[in-house]
Amino acid sequence: LLNQGRDGALYGTTEFGVPGATTQGLGTIFRQPISGANVLLHQFTGTDGQYPTGGVTLASDGNFYGTTSNGGLYNFGVLFKITSIGAFTVLYNFSGGSDGGIPLSSPIQASDGNLYGTTTFTNSVGVSTIYQYVPSTRILKTIHTSDFTHGSGFLTPPLQASDGTLYLAAEGGGASFCGSILGLTLAGAVLESHSFPCQPGGATPGPIIQANDGNIYGTTQQGGNNGGFNSTIFELSAAGLQVLYNFGTVTSDGSFVLAGLTQGTDDNFYGAAALGGAHNAGSLFELTSGGTYSKLYDFLQRQNPTYQYPQAAPTQHTNSFFYGVTTYGGRNALGQVYRLSQGLGSFVTFVRAQGKAGSQAQILGQGLTGTASVTFNGVPAAFRIVSDTYLTATVPAGAGSGRVVVVTPSGSLTSNKNFNVQ
Repeated sequence: LLNQGRDGALYGTTEFGVPGATTQGLGTIFRQPISGANVLLHQFTGTDGQYPTGGVTLASDGNFYGTTSNGGLYNFGVLFKITSIGAFTVLYNFSGGSDGGIPLSSPIQASDGNLYGTTTFTNSVGVSTIYQYVPSTRILKTIHTSDFTHGSGFLTPPLQASDGTLYLAAEGGGASFCGSILGLTLAGAVLESHSFPCQPGGATPGPIIQANDGNIYGTTQQGGNNGGFNSTIFELSAAGLQVLYNFGTVTSDGSFVLAGLTQGTDDNFYGAAALGGAHNAGSLFELTSGGTYSKLYDFLQRQNPTYQYPQAAPTQHTNSFFYGVTTYGGRNALGQVYRLSQGLGSFVTFVRAQGKAGSQAQILGQGLTGTASVTFNGVPAAFRIVSDTYLTATVPAGAGSGRVVVVTPSGSLTSNKNFNVQ
């Protein structure tokens, strides 16, 4: 995944690199400006971790947090912190025991300010974990160890919903052993579990998001009505799990969707298929809120391997464009960063989309210099302009949950999601 920073640039990781004559490298962290050359921030050496696969997460302290799947003191991966200028710190070395190991995704920052993430491995076969890391004490603890009844195999980041519930997509386990969606407290207690049928209906869910309607959406790698690697797009609502679209319904619409979804400012969902499309190199797609599917782009066969294999959904930047990465393809056959335009407008978004009255909301955007006002669901707020791409605002007393509007010299910018006043 790519993540927008306070400076307006995009930040991410590569699993390998820097490539050399005798080694493919152990992974990197990079900054991609919206215009200009890619900047290498950190190159992994093994002792500080290796093979980062999950990108990085921007936290409220302005730093980015992520994991590596291997390397570190015990060779089971590390949790790390890095600044926007590349100052790198290992925070925790996973041991593969009860604390888990081989984390494949970056953690999230929850409403309590702590980091929550997943690991794929423990010393018990098939068992994965959910951890909590408290930055103030630098203590990591396991809050949930998976079981096959509720679901196991946590490959993707947690999601904290607006009601505070922590949701996880489990690759396996559940009633049919084809995966599930779990809801937990921040202490790790299971509140609910929703199992996927193997087929039809989906299997092996990827990353999940909460949309503006309050429901949870995502994709499965396989299990659709059309067999094979024909994936699905699903919704979890009060009515339960429901398939919205079966890949393979339209010729060359894409297959093997690993990436999950992004909700755009038009309320439609955007995603990437790792394979399929007109050239069997992957595709980009859109699903409207009403369930209508459209293919947006077919990746071309460039270099070897011929497929480009996007494994993450595109991220919508506050400048309106969608940005994403491919695993292969591009000029050097080692992947590329791409941009997709859907003709949408600029907007503002949040580092964390929740807070109490009196707390500081951190707002990302473009052209914020000269901002005249900030309102939370119509209530004016005190604010401070930090840069052209970042400002802070005090959540005003009496404001309810809703959209935030920032009035700039070039016009009004509305947030892409509600700010949840706790």
